[in-house]
Amino acid sequence: MRRTVAILLLAPFFAGCFWLVAGGAGVAGAYAWINGNLSRNYKQPIETTWKGSLRALRKLKLKVTERKHDAFNGYIKAELVKGDVVKLSLERWTNNETRVIVRVGMLGDRDISMRVHEQIEKELR
Repeated sequence: MRRTVAILLLAPFFAGCFWLVAGGAGVAGAYAWINGNLSRNYKQPIETTWKGSLRALRKLKLKVTERKHDAFNGYIKAELVKGDVVKLSLERWTNNETRVIVRVGMLGDRDISMRVHEQIEKELR
């Protein structure tokens, strides 16, 4: 709750940002659209979120071209059918919470990024 209040209070200071407060299973509270990146926290350890992210990309029929992770961070690079690159960055937020940042193409694509996050959420249920 305090994190959501802090986000809402700080939102006016980030020009060009889009904030959407959300809730649900496996979600820690908010999406943040900043400079072409869509981030969201999941109430899952990083290893669980890593596996769920890979399953989500396979279900979306994205070709994973690069991946690496450790106990604190992860990186996945994939390609859309039309050739755009999709990048996922995973960060261990706490022992049981992971932030996932999705970027599509050079400028970002909010709709495709949201679709990736929605599929990750489904895989983590």
